[in-house]
Amino acid sequence: MKLSIYGAGRVGATTAFAILEKRLFDEIVLVDINKSLAEGEAMDLLHSTPFLKRTIIRSGNAEDITGSDVIIITAGASQKEGETRLQLLDRNVGIIQKIADEIKQYSPQSIVINVTNPVDVLTYVLWKRLETDSAKVLGTGTILDTARLRSLIGINCQVSPVSVHAYVIGEHGDSEVVAWSAATIGGVKIKEFCNCCDRKNCLGLEKIEEEVRNAAYEIIKRKGATNYAIAQATANFVESILKDEQRVWTPSVLYEDIYIGYPAIVGRQGVQRIIPLQLSREEEQKFIHSCEIIRNTLRQLKA
Repeated sequence: MKLSIYGAGRVGATTAFAILEKRLFDEIVLVDINKSLAEGEAMDLLHSTPFLKRTIIRSGNAEDITGSDVIIITAGASQKEGETRLQLLDRNVGIIQKIADEIKQYSPQSIVINVTNPVDVLTYVLWKRLETDSAKVLGTGTILDTARLRSLIGINCQVSPVSVHAYVIGEHGDSEVVAWSAATIGGVKIKEFCNCCDRKNCLGLEKIEEEVRNAAYEIIKRKGATNYAIAQATANFVESILKDEQRVWTPSVLYEDIYIGYPAIVGRQGVQRIIPLQLSREEEQKFIHSCEIIRNTLRQLKA
């Protein structure tokens, strides 16, 4: 099995290490415009393989991605403090188009996972440029947001996040929506669970939603970038795909005419099907608004 990663920066290198720990691939190729950086990261990662799995890890150029089973894209400008993900678009769209052309030339059969922000818009650009089956082109969407939500619910409700089933949908950005009406803890609707809870220091659902939405801003303010959680999210997503787990994730998938974060069953062939959520009227309106933000951004991009 072969993996290629575009981008050897903080997110790309951390993702490579997280995936390496899962012992999934026989070969990993790092491609970066900064060839020295890619070489250094490949060397460092290679030296960890005696503790993990015998893996060929090397830096390379576009032609070296040939035969990749999975390609992950983390290349692009990083989000700056105070900058929204959509404001990254102008700086990153050209990078994504160039990468798409290289994938189309050298490894058109790969499953392609985009991490670069704004992830929904750029995954759409990637899919259109590749001219391939949308099932095999995915973004990380709201997978990380969903993980943040479940972790905060777990802490707040003193329950394992594994027992929490709740989703963040929509744009991976400021208009994202928490689907509270579909959220459960141990099979119990979360609002019913809260009604039976007597905790005095409960944050409340609105505060949890606010913290999830602002998480990236707060992390960037303190350390300059997010990398560990998105790397783990991507690594687990890739593992689930390769093992054909048919697991429900919230990746950025083709929904009507746009790419957006929404629950979908994902397996070895990519997206199997989208799972319809029963949303409240307010949540439905928020989701429609989130879709329109992405549509408007795509219209501006096309113009």
